[in-house]
Amino acid sequence: MVNYLKICIDAALAGGEAISNTTQKKVETKDEPNVGYHAIVGRADFRSQRAILRKIQGLDQKSYFLTEEFPPRNLRNRSLDGEDLQKLADSGCYVIDELDGSSSFHTGHYEWSVSVGFVHSLEFLAGAVYAPKVLNDALFYASRGKGAFLESGNKRKRLRVSQSRLEDSYIAFGPDCFLKKYPKHNWLLTRLGDVARTTNGIGSCALGLGLVASGKIDALIQPLQSPWDYSAGKVLVEEAGGKVLFYQIKDGKITFVRNLKSSHFDPVIRQLGLIAANDSLARKIKRIIVED
Repeated sequence: MVNYLKICIDAALAGGEAISNTTQKKVETKDEPNVGYHAIVGRADFRSQRAILRKIQGLDQKSYFLTEEFPPRNLRNRSLDGEDLQKLADSGCYVIDELDGSSSFHTGHYEWSVSVGFVHSLEFLAGAVYAPKVLNDALFYASRGKGAFLESGNKRKRLRVSQSRLEDSYIAFGPDCFLKKYPKHNWLLTRLGDVARTTNGIGSCALGLGLVASGKIDALIQPLQSPWDYSAGKVLVEEAGGKVLFYQIKDGKITFVRNLKSSHFDPVIRQLGLIAANDSLARKIKRIIVED
């Protein structure tokens, strides 16, 4: 029987180890409609991706995968794109972010991670997030029904989200929230800044979800993201007793999404934003957004 969690862990570690002691001086700007020139890619992204795919290929010959960057030609028959997402309805798929936080990595900042999640029949079943420069070589991982854990500094502990109230909370915003094209999030940043204890920014969605799961931060708010940004972290937060609420933005209006569809995994279009926190705090932030 295939151990999908172990594969996620091994693949995330392989990707992180492939790049953790390297630097990336040259990057290219992506043609990304949601964030424009803020999205970058470099050799480290592809180096990590090669290591991840090599590990998955050696351990699972059947499942598909969904990647942020184009996969090698010899593996494209297993790579999903916008034309064949219907396969997700009854198949298994590794959702891979080979370098979440490329800008942080590029500048030598510690705030980046490698993320590998496993989804089957649109259910998020397992995931691992590896952040070599955080919390003494942090590895977050979880599988459905079996809890969420953090290994760091040769120690392992089970994770629980914090139970902080809004007025006591430390809330992190993804960097996209600060862009002018997301005025709702700029308003929300100042609105929560007035009532929360602390608001801050974080450069990696996957790492942010791991920190929510571990109780290191109380909530994470992200505008429109791609599936690889949250597929591993969603399992982490939920298995740590937390909640991940997804929403869409259309004509400047935010509407919440209860059940994800195959189309939400489109690798080209960022479709879903999210709130991750304990259940009470997540719902309170949701009410603030909806009531405005």
